[in-house]
Amino acid sequence: MELRQNSGVTAASIVHKLIPQVFGIWIFLAALFLSAGPSVADFNLEPGDEVRVSLTGLDDLSFEATVDVHGDLNLNWLGHFKAQGLSTEELEQLVRQDAAGKIVKQYDLQGEIYIIQLDGDEIEIARTGYRPIVVGGDVARTGVIDYRPAITAREAVALAGGVRSQLLSDDVTVDPIQLVRYQTAYGQAAVQHAQAMVQVWRVTTELADNMDIAPPKPDDVIISHKVLQELLAEQIKIRTINRDNEAGEREYFENARKQAAERIRILEEQKSELAKALAADEEEEARVVSLVDKGLAPGSRLADTRRTTVLSATRLLDVEEDLAATGLILTRLSRDQEQYEQERSLRLLQERLAASLEIRDASVRMDTISKYLAGASSEIGTESLISDIDYSVTIFRVVDGQLQTLPADKLTELLPGDSLEVSVQETLSEIPLTE
Repeated sequence: MELRQNSGVTAASIVHKLIPQVFGIWIFLAALFLSAGPSVADFNLEPGDEVRVSLTGLDDLSFEATVDVHGDLNLNWLGHFKAQGLSTEELEQLVRQDAAGKIVKQYDLQGEIYIIQLDGDEIEIARTGYRPIVVGGDVARTGVIDYRPAITAREAVALAGGVRSQLLSDDVTVDPIQLVRYQTAYGQAAVQHAQAMVQVWRVTTELADNMDIAPPKPDDVIISHKVLQELLAEQIKIRTINRDNEAGEREYFENARKQAAERIRILEEQKSELAKALAADEEEEARVVSLVDKGLAPGSRLADTRRTTVLSATRLLDVEEDLAATGLILTRLSRDQEQYEQERSLRLLQERLAASLEIRDASVRMDTISKYLAGASSEIGTESLISDIDYSVTIFRVVDGQLQTLPADKLTELLPGDSLEVSVQETLSEIPLTE
């Protein structure tokens, strides 16, 4: 953006102060049950959607706006724009082009006025809210719920308090505290399920020594994309540590075997030289014995020759013993490495088995809690009347200005502005609830 000096105002009086943005970290349960930010593949703007307009370095001029029923967007001093059907990026480009050259008056910390001419690039537009989803039919609380990307029909029913029993429609009330407990338990089970799936993937890559095996996808789990990436990063870090440790162990065995093999080579050479020396000493001893027997050499010479022969034999024996011991070390190293690899494989197999059992247990807990969420009702003593729930869902969606009825199942992903009609078929039973 371009700065232009006003009358009586010096360039030194212009103060720019950027206020750092502080972003809070949402915990998983909030991301699972409350509304979240838009996904990467966002939807085009429609009436009811909310956006935030920000100007780089001019935080005081930031504001929020809502697309009205006519699809128009009132952006205050920036003007009115037709937003319906546009993506946030297209709207941002449109506003930037229109705002280029506009004049903005600002005040510095001393209260002096200065003028800024916009070039448009400092304007950023981001979606802050979607038009809500309407849930009706056999649910505990009909009405609107906040939309979040990738929300399914089943999750929308849970956020509406679960399905409502037709048999107990006059008596059933929803205990909000119990509902929160169910939602919390479901969220914990969903995280455990995803964590176990990621762990199975990590162990499988280590067992196969194939780092290209694809990890679990967002469609495979019931957690946010952000939490899944965090779990993957954690398992990748564990895998990296394991691989570094294993590389260190294998390098140790490899170096130790090389050292043992080199020592064996040296000892073999020594053995060969000593064997030659011993043969020469024995030949010399035989010659001296012949001379002594003929009286051509004194007996003391024979004693010296025999001492030399015994010394050579002793040295050869020492080398042979050292050679045998080093060969045993080499054998033990190979056996120890084989045992290490077997123990590693066994450890990974046991780890994968434990994670697979955790996936099964978490899935059972999620299914059980889903029934509680679907049939949450008032407690009677220590027993809670709930239903063996089975329900169907129908989606009503406006497409090109026409209302369409779309058959769906519990895992169908909803779009902003959808209306969801829930219909229940059930039989009544009693299931104990534990705190």
